Amino acid sequence: MLCKSLPNLPPFLSHLLRKAHLLSAPPSTPLKPTDTIWIYDNIAYPSSTSPSSWTAEFISAYFLANSGKGVAEVVADISEKLGLGKGDAAEARIAKRVQAFLDIVIEGRTVEVDFAGQGRITLGPAQGGGVAMNHIPIPGHGYQDGEELISTAVLPSGIDEANVIATMKTRFAGKDGWAVVSDIDDTIKVSHVRDRIALLRYTFALEPQSVDEMPQLYLHLDRVLKPAWYYLSASPYNLYPMLRSFISNNFPQGQLLLREMSWQELESFIVSLTVGTQKYKEKEMERLVKLLPERKWVLIGDSTQKDPEAYATTYKRNPEKVKRIWIRVVEGVNRMEEAMLNSDERFATAFKGVPKEVWRTFKQAGELEALVSEIV
Repeated sequence: MLCKSLPNLPPFLSHLLRKAHLLSAPPSTPLKPTDTIWIYDNIAYPSSTSPSSWTAEFISAYFLANSGKGVAEVVADISEKLGLGKGDAAEARIAKRVQAFLDIVIEGRTVEVDFAGQGRITLGPAQGGGVAMNHIPIPGHGYQDGEELISTAVLPSGIDEANVIATMKTRFAGKDGWAVVSDIDDTIKVSHVRDRIALLRYTFALEPQSVDEMPQLYLHLDRVLKPAWYYLSASPYNLYPMLRSFISNNFPQGQLLLREMSWQELESFIVSLTVGTQKYKEKEMERLVKLLPERKWVLIGDSTQKDPEAYATTYKRNPEKVKRIWIRVVEGVNRMEEAMLNSDERFATAFKGVPKEVWRTFKQAGELEALVSEIV
């Protein structure tokens, strides 16, 4: 029997009941003044049904503003683990990032977006995790490959604009050319995934830091290849504001793809970055290749997780499309685990069946700059 609604159910339980067809979807309702909304930067691609039209994947996330309980306790827990004293300047940064993990997600929400003055589109309704993903035709015409436009969400009166991300960039990617998929943690951003305390410090307490020389390499790639950029990470979408700002300030504009997950404790966050990442990334990359089937691809990742294995799988499924795989060898974080993760045997096994000229490992980004011109 299908129930129309059950009040006060936790969001993750509502999601499970709906997947089991035991609970009906909530009615669609427009954004309210008590909400928080994020709209994501994205990539527009040629429509599969009309050669002169464009489509884009629009992602939006909805929360009940400042509804999370126990922020102070979580901040104290993280601060204690990191050895921070009470009143440390990092505590405010921790509180801001933790809030997004604790706020109640909202299902069924929609929002109108003014797309660069060309017309309005509706995003949503949000699904079980408070996230909506919509493939929507782009209003207007005459767009060119590489063009970037800014769009704005139409906000209700009274919403706290300090806590929303209401503007987004859309970059147009034509049928031909290049595309890059880049990991984030320990590929372009220092995270120290294999050290749990350091991971908490770099995720919640510190301003994000770029891996040495990676901004210069990516700007060089952007100038030479003019690719569509996708930043694919196993990090949870709750970190979108911080990661969006980090990429915007240091790297070429692109679409940020993060994992949609629910969190109950800090241990869940840490485990998520190493569990199930290979299948998650393989699925996402296969989807991206289908969106831009005539583009050539460069995949960039690191040795801390399952990037070598996931990228090798993507190559084997698309050998004529994936032209290069570059893996950063991360050292000095967890020497015991690195002995296996960085071993020749690991890479030989992961890339079995992938031509040697397609993949390579590197320690410094400068090693790759001269190789960029070779693949054009």
